[in-house]
Amino acid sequence: MNKINKNGKNKIINEQRIDNWLFRSRLIKSRAKAQRIIIDGYVKINKIRTSKPSVKIKIGDIITLTNLDSIFILSVENFAKNRLNAKEALKLYKEIKII
Repeated sequence: MNKINKNGKNKIINEQRIDNWLFRSRLIKSRAKAQRIIIDGYVKINKIRTSKPSVKIKIGDIITLTNLDSIFILSVENFAKNRLNAKEALKLYKEIKII
């Protein structure tokens, strides 16, 4: 689990905004695009559709991303303070199913 202190280095992150998490995990290219797909209704958290980018997610939550031709179901495994490189970003989630 990532930690961040009072200055931003060692405090444990227990939750994170869904738009930030989607961007930092490299599932979506920008935070603005993440906000747009959430507002448009393409994101579910634990099988409940959300339209608010500010909704907080926790480790273990199930995220469903729908697209015109595919569905991605992911489990939240960790959080990040910043956007990660592709290899590190894979540690933030576990793919459950891609349809």
